[in-house]
Amino acid sequence: MTLTSVTASRKKRKFSMSPTKLSALSFLAVIFVGSILLTMPFANKGPVKPYIDNLFVSVSAVCVTGLTPITLIDTYNVFGQVVVALLIQIGGLGFLTFLYFFFNITRRKISLTNKMVFQEALNQDNLRQLPRILKTIFIYTGTVEGIAAIIWGVALYPKYGLGTSIYYGIWHAISGFCNAGFDLLGSNSLINYQNNFLINFVACAEIILGGIGFFVVLDIHDKIKQEKSRRCQFSMKRFLHSLSLHTKIVLIMTATLLIGGTVFFLIFEFNNPKTIGHMSLPWKIGTSFFQSTTTRTAGFATVSMYDCTTASKILMSILMFIGGSPASTAGGIKTVTFALCALMVLSVYRGSDEVVFKGRRIKKRTILRAFSVFLLGLTACVLGMMIISISDPDLLLPNIMMEVFSAFGTVGLSASVTPTLSVVGKCVIMILMYTGRIGPVSLILLFARKSQNRAKKEIRYPDEDVIVG
Repeated sequence: MTLTSVTASRKKRKFSMSPTKLSALSFLAVIFVGSILLTMPFANKGPVKPYIDNLFVSVSAVCVTGLTPITLIDTYNVFGQVVVALLIQIGGLGFLTFLYFFFNITRRKISLTNKMVFQEALNQDNLRQLPRILKTIFIYTGTVEGIAAIIWGVALYPKYGLGTSIYYGIWHAISGFCNAGFDLLGSNSLINYQNNFLINFVACAEIILGGIGFFVVLDIHDKIKQEKSRRCQFSMKRFLHSLSLHTKIVLIMTATLLIGGTVFFLIFEFNNPKTIGHMSLPWKIGTSFFQSTTTRTAGFATVSMYDCTTASKILMSILMFIGGSPASTAGGIKTVTFALCALMVLSVYRGSDEVVFKGRRIKKRTILRAFSVFLLGLTACVLGMMIISISDPDLLLPNIMMEVFSAFGTVGLSASVTPTLSVVGKCVIMILMYTGRIGPVSLILLFARKSQNRAKKEIRYPDEDVIVG
């Protein structure tokens, strides 16, 4: 090997980026492109808002959050609204997912390095599964958003007419499935439609279907197909037993959080006349279920967040922090992460050294990673609350807490805090939205000194106990 080739090889290694870095930085690139487009005069109805506000909207859209210091319908024209919708769609599925799809349809050869980048972006261990997963993502997304667009259009037709209802239907279908929570219905989110069954139904359905994760959908599809291929009669018990441990945890946690959130929100707001106190019992339950669902990182609201009780704001902050499921359009620390932390505590209570669930032992490395995500996420939220309480001292702590957890969980619910934030406060919220979207683990790997691909021999040191508690 010549001296020139050796030098070139060293330079390539020096300036090469790991798949995690490229995945994280791709979001930054889309954010800045989106902010520039939204700042252009041809994207606005009137005078262009300050760049910080357009950057905030771009970050919120790409991170599928929904927090915004301005009202979209009053600020942007159709071009600007379409830009926001595209940012939501790209942010929900991931920019690299679209890039991989482009390479596939154009039949371009993909190098092993690029495949590793896509593998990291899709959170997949097997390179051979990438084409099938990609196909599942786009078919599932197109199907759900297509059906949702029709229902949204039907629900909005009486007020907006045919043309606008079709456009609004497509726009809100994208926002709903990607768990973004943006809307073009004014500054009150869906409060004016709190008694509209169709809108309540389609919004909840999209949030749940978008938040359970593409791998769960693929696993359920495969197991149903496998069960139907048997010569014997379809058995629900056998089908449920055949699901992967990941899918079982996601389904159990999703049901638990939805039901638990509904019950507690109903209790906390039952007699609050400013939220659900004036409603009949069926609509109280329905609205409570909607709020429990939307805290799974969607951001739509059918009641005023500002008027909710402090207990409800704490409850919603917890649900927003947990968020949706891995490999989905949702944010937060994820349901599986929270479940593993809870199982770890339960195993300690039982005096067991291993975490076991449904007859399966979970690797210690996975448990440590889940605990790290939980701790880092909580630390980021606490630091955010402290900074905003200093930069915006007039805001109440419960409202700050809700804003911070909403940003980290990429939810979008706000107690009328976002428009009043200072520049420092907006910067903190944007950082939290970005952190919540790419994930605390990705941040660790992004700034790691050594590539995660380098194998390092582990050294076992002597044991020694310390006092705990």
